[in-house]
Amino acid sequence: MKWLIRTGAVAGWLAVSASLIVGTANLEPEHGERPIDAVGFAVVALACVALAGVRRWPTATAGAEAFALLLYLGFGYPDGPVLFAGLVPLFALGTLRPRRLAYTVAGGMAVMVVGANLATGGAGVIDLVFVGWAGVAVFAADALRGRRERTAAAEQAERDRVLGERLRIARDLHDSVGHAMAVINVQSGMARHVLDEHPEVAKEALEVVRTVSGTILDELNAMVRLLRDSAPLRPSPTLTDLPALVASTNQAGLVVTLDLDAPEIAQPIGNAVYRIVQESLTNAARHGASSAGVTVKAGEDGLRLDVINEVRTAGPDIPGAGIMGMGERAQATGGTLTARREDGRFRVSARWP
Repeated sequence: MKWLIRTGAVAGWLAVSASLIVGTANLEPEHGERPIDAVGFAVVALACVALAGVRRWPTATAGAEAFALLLYLGFGYPDGPVLFAGLVPLFALGTLRPRRLAYTVAGGMAVMVVGANLATGGAGVIDLVFVGWAGVAVFAADALRGRRERTAAAEQAERDRVLGERLRIARDLHDSVGHAMAVINVQSGMARHVLDEHPEVAKEALEVVRTVSGTILDELNAMVRLLRDSAPLRPSPTLTDLPALVASTNQAGLVVTLDLDAPEIAQPIGNAVYRIVQESLTNAARHGASSAGVTVKAGEDGLRLDVINEVRTAGPDIPGAGIMGMGERAQATGGTLTARREDGRFRVSARWP
């Protein structure tokens, strides 16, 4: 691909250079103008050579073209195609360099061309044409630049949206699947230990495993349907689903008390509260806690969430993905979250003003 681009650029440069030289050779000087001679062709050749570096050094190329035009017009040669060689670096400046520089160089080059022709007595319609086309070159480049910037901004916004959706799905998977697997792990382990002596208890534990695994399969199926764009997800869990979450956790062996007093909460915040409670209870069960307390209350200063459980095993000093995900959920909905050990307990606290 790069080879094709380079080949196309070289072919374009050769075509423009040939047009400038052939067009200049066919010029007929008018009254007072100097015929095209070796010096004139040398100046045109200089303009053609300068065009070779327009993509890499547009500012230097514009300066070289301005110098070549000044020589050409200063020697009194007839106006011709070489004037339009200055439009190429102007277009390149408009697309590759700051807008102010492009407009400044275009204005300076137009003033130089008109001034040089006035000084030699050869000003005419061609000067107005050059001024107009210089403006068109810069304006066209500016429009192209604006389109590219809008396209790039739209592509970046789409990438951010996709990354945000991936992060949301990753959080949901971590929270829901992690909670379910913790419950299944505890219940299956208990069933294995009491299977021979207390089969009725093992039966109850396996029933909990069946129920929890069925629930998580439903969530996974809903997420897969979403990713396939064939069906929407079921409504995201919110505060009204907390009692069911607590009940399933109690069945898993972790005694949880719930103090819920938040009648009117926006759905995004309610979903964040549910997921934070779910992850907190999962961590509590994973680290061997036997009880936990969940408090959700709305007051004049906002919404307050506290999940407190006893600590029986030492956790890592560096917060894991679960705690990081809880903090991100709180921040994404305008809240703050802290998670810390205190007096033999572990407290997760979140606030929404």
